[in-house]
Amino acid sequence: MAEIKPFRGYRFALGKPDDLGLYCAPPYDMLDDAMVDALYGRHPNNVVRITQNRRVASDAANRDRHVRAAEFLNKWLADSVITRDDADSIYIYRQQFSVPGEDGKPVARERVGFCSLLKLVGLDEGIVLPHEYTLSGPKQDRYELMETTLANTGQIFGLASDDDGKLCGLIRSIMSSSPLVGAFKDEDDAAHSLYRCSDAALIGQAAELMKTRTVLIADGHHRYETALRFYRDMGDEAFSRVMMTIVSMADPGLIIRPFHRLVRRTERGRSVGSMPDELAKYFDVACLGKASADGVYGALSARGGSEMVYWDCASGDIYDLRLNGGGEAFLAGVMPERSDGWKRLGVSKINCIIINGILSLPLDGQVLHDIVHYANDAAAGAGKLLGAEKGYYYGGIFIKPVSIGVVSDTVRGGERMPQKSTNFYPKLYSGLVLNKMR
Repeated sequence: MAEIKPFRGYRFALGKPDDLGLYCAPPYDMLDDAMVDALYGRHPNNVVRITQNRRVASDAANRDRHVRAAEFLNKWLADSVITRDDADSIYIYRQQFSVPGEDGKPVARERVGFCSLLKLVGLDEGIVLPHEYTLSGPKQDRYELMETTLANTGQIFGLASDDDGKLCGLIRSIMSSSPLVGAFKDEDDAAHSLYRCSDAALIGQAAELMKTRTVLIADGHHRYETALRFYRDMGDEAFSRVMMTIVSMADPGLIIRPFHRLVRRTERGRSVGSMPDELAKYFDVACLGKASADGVYGALSARGGSEMVYWDCASGDIYDLRLNGGGEAFLAGVMPERSDGWKRLGVSKINCIIINGILSLPLDGQVLHDIVHYANDAAAGAGKLLGAEKGYYYGGIFIKPVSIGVVSDTVRGGERMPQKSTNFYPKLYSGLVLNKMR
């Protein structure tokens, strides 16, 4: 079903493999201005100059910075800062990292995928499956970059169905027989390693396995839709494929972290006195004791424990939340266009019941951006709640991560996940390998 193809990738010329980190950068949409400035200062040839070129005062339009990005890319190619591999290849991308375990202590993990070109197909064909909605602004931004550079400069992250685990095993066997071409550690101490495979037989095995797989987009929805639009606009087979790193859904290192929600007090919407009293209309609310990150970890990790934990800033306590009859009735009456399973997702309960039901705020992207702050883990969320001035937050809602099975089932049921439902960790960095489409 999914059609992949090797390619002659473009890579930064390295003095030694560990130099790769000088040239790489997190995905463009993870960067704020301070991070962009830091990457500009890391090395004069860091890929951020292409993926997220800085705006300057003389820019008349957003496209101007992408014109500069193309100039950088063309100069680096001319100066052999970036060189093209001599044979069609696929690239194995290995990430070694740690995540908090059930007790909050770090647990070592490893995730391995392969980077190739994927044939672009419409999202209605059931081969490439999106799980999030996209926005027009980022797509136009990425379109302008593709138009000026004629290149894939960042990694789309795809997840291949793999019920029998054969793809997962093959990827690891290809890695073990391929030479390392670059490696580095990022600021979170995650290790990124790139291997190159030009063995036609192994590449053929991967291509054959992918013919019976579908690909769910984990990260990079805007870039995939942009590449598809560009191909259709140009009508040229040179643009019919897009660079993507594909990980097996059976990979034991596939980690989805939750986005915990911290809810701000604002003048917008309905003012609430006691949030635990309001929550009791929709949930059975049980006090678990004084609030702490360890208390949250313990409640969420215990077998048969909490699905949702509320940290109340006013009382300094944490509460177990379990949907009651009032909550069941409320969910049954809202968003009739959504399935019951979708409305029972932890994120959906927060959005529908707390943001819309209790605070009387609409569920649009701007509200969710302004009212809700996000944290990747309980310790980070606790730090924000404890560090904020009194009265800034109502509190935080901590949830368990969603499984890849739930994401896949939701997508196959014809729906997409709510905003900020999945945090695939770690992110795929840009700069390990690029694809020049012509």
